[in-house]
Amino acid sequence: MFWLEQIKQQKLKERPKVVQQLHVCDERKRPVYSLRCDSSCNIIAEIKKASPTYGILKKVDPGIQAALYQDAGAKAVSVLTDNSYFGGSFDDLHTVTQTVTLPVLCKEFICCKEQIDLAYTLGADIILLIATMLSTHELEQLYAYTLKKGLLPLIEVHTLTELERVLHLQPEYLMVNVRNLSTLELEYDIAIATLQEIPHPVKKICASGIDSPDTLQRIKEHTGTTTFLVGTALMKSDNPCKLLKELSHVC
Repeated sequence: MFWLEQIKQQKLKERPKVVQQLHVCDERKRPVYSLRCDSSCNIIAEIKKASPTYGILKKVDPGIQAALYQDAGAKAVSVLTDNSYFGGSFDDLHTVTQTVTLPVLCKEFICCKEQIDLAYTLGADIILLIATMLSTHELEQLYAYTLKKGLLPLIEVHTLTELERVLHLQPEYLMVNVRNLSTLELEYDIAIATLQEIPHPVKKICASGIDSPDTLQRIKEHTGTTTFLVGTALMKSDNPCKLLKELSHVC
């Protein structure tokens, strides 16, 4: 948890930079695209140039990568905007939103409204809110503000305790991260148990550790989850389009 608190403090220090960037951005012209995960298996494909776990994954043009994902059938594109740990940027987000006609998730350590304002202005449709790094009050405030902007707030949890803390918000979607953000370890059993307890009609998404069709199939069979966020496996793949199609066709 300590490194998450460090990140949060760093993001708050960067608030003036975010405000400055907002002042020079053009007004948003892109429509807001709604997330529609209505297939038997739906993939949110992620652009992630690096990670704390694997280091540098692959240097890609985010626009070209996003276009590949769209052509291969992704239901949405996730873009890492954190630079320190993931090699991303808000410029990457803008490049992607100007390239595809899919919903775009701003994957950032969101802890202030100005970050949401910038993501909105640059064309994002979905805002990630990580429950474990936000107090209940902060989460409620940022969740409401995201809705006010006309965007989809996507709350991320890992444990049953975190799940119970956010259900009062009555989210449309909830994302369960297989990775424990305190230890960075993949904990499939904990994630599966959390996914199993998400009540209807909340739509569930599973993220992290989806490295093959077999892994996806296992989680799907145990939890009924039909939407998966996949990043590292696609970024490391020599043929991400082929892998994305294989994942999308897991029955």
